[in-house]
Amino acid sequence: MRYYDYEWDLEPNRILLDAELNIDKLGWRHGDCFKITNVDGRAMLVKLDPVVKFIEEGLRNEQLV
Repeated sequence: MRYYDYEWDLEPNRILLDAELNIDKLGWRHGDCFKITNVDGRAMLVKLDPVVKFIEEGLRNEQLV
């Protein structure tokens, strides 16, 4: 699906989505995590499975100790 006439505010520390974009239809919730990847030269955000998110957060916290 392509979205036209949406405004996106891109900054180094965030991406502000257009107010008209209804993320409820996508099933996104507060606390969801996404990783950035590159496929055929195009940047893509991929939603992490909650279990993967939990494991990756644990590994990061372990490295800080």
